[in-house]
Amino acid sequence: MTDGSLKVADNVVVSLDYVLTLDDDREVDRSGKDAPMEYLHGFNNIVPGLENELNGMTVGDKKEVIVKPEFGYGERDPDGLTEFPRDTFPSSLNLEIGEPVMMREKEGGESFQAYVTELRTDTILLDFNHPLAGETLHFRIRIAGLREPTSEELTHGHVHNPDHKH
Repeated sequence: MTDGSLKVADNVVVSLDYVLTLDDDREVDRSGKDAPMEYLHGFNNIVPGLENELNGMTVGDKKEVIVKPEFGYGERDPDGLTEFPRDTFPSSLNLEIGEPVMMREKEGGESFQAYVTELRTDTILLDFNHPLAGETLHFRIRIAGLREPTSEELTHGHVHNPDHKH
C-alpha cells in the first residue's frame, strides 16, 4: 500500500520507473513494463548519484538525472584487467566475450563478478570493472510508489518480494 504523505527519504521503499541511457543516447537498461524497480532508500542499493537526487520526491514525480562516473559505477581502473590461465576454468564452461563470470578468492572465498574481455590461446583476459564504469549515466525516472518497509526489510537493508529467500 502506498502512503500519499510519504516522500523519498531514508528507510522508505521506492518503486521507480526508469530508463538509463549513456552519452551516445544508447539505452542500456530500463524498468520492466508495469514492473517498477523497488529498492530501500538510504541503504546504497542504487548508485549514490541517483539516490541523492530522488530525496524529497513524491509519487508521480518525474525527473531527468545525470550521474557522473564518480557518483555512479566509478572510473575505469586499468588494474581491473587480469589474465588467467585457460585451465583455471572448467572445459565445459562456454566462455564468450562480454559475458559475466563469477570468480572466487582462494583465501576467504569472497566472490567477484568479472567480464570476459579476450579469449587467448592459453589465457583468458577478465575485466573486474563494472561494465558501466567510466560512463556518465542519464536516467529518466518517475516515482511509481512509496511505502514503509517491513521490519525485516529494514534489518536486512533491502526490499523483500514474495519469492525472496536468505
